Amino acid sequence: MAAQELAETMLEHFADSEGTLHDTSDDHETLITRPRDLQDNATPSGNAMAATTLLKLAGFTNDLRYVDIAHQALAQIQPMMAQYPLGFGQWLQALSYALSNPREIAIVGEPDSADTQALLNVVRDGYRPFQVVALGVPAAQPPAVPLLQDRGLVEGQAAAYVCREFSCQAPVTEPEDLRYLLDRG
Repeated sequence: MAAQELAETMLEHFADSEGTLHDTSDDHETLITRPRDLQDNATPSGNAMAATTLLKLAGFTNDLRYVDIAHQALAQIQPMMAQYPLGFGQWLQALSYALSNPREIAIVGEPDSADTQALLNVVRDGYRPFQVVALGVPAAQPPAVPLLQDRGLVEGQAAAYVCREFSCQAPVTEPEDLRYLLDRG
């Protein structure tokens, strides 16, 4: 999976032993000190975006190492977030996501079919910031996204699998059933 490859490259070349990332890679020209901007400004800090991305990537891959790295970074920044919240907006979003027990939603079906689109419309409807959604076609073997592993159509219909920490409820094929699963928390 391309996102996982990029994350691994980021961790290999930018991470330090303290759980945060530098703004330059370890193979960059030698500097007096490797910069590391932790505070969010007009654009979010790279560290805050990395923590957010790693948390979401863990939902697609079930690689808990990503969660551990993000939690380590969040723990280091927590005192600054508490004291200066306006300077750490993206960090606060990452913290909110980390504390939310997010959902992983796997939808399997032909992307252009009406039944698949009906399920996708449900997950796109409303405000649900604490979830990741993966769409897979039934014929893809093995799937590029681990969240789609061992998930298939149900009686020939597109199916949605609603999971937390890769433990999934029974798949549903009807949009109303999916909405019920998502709305009950």
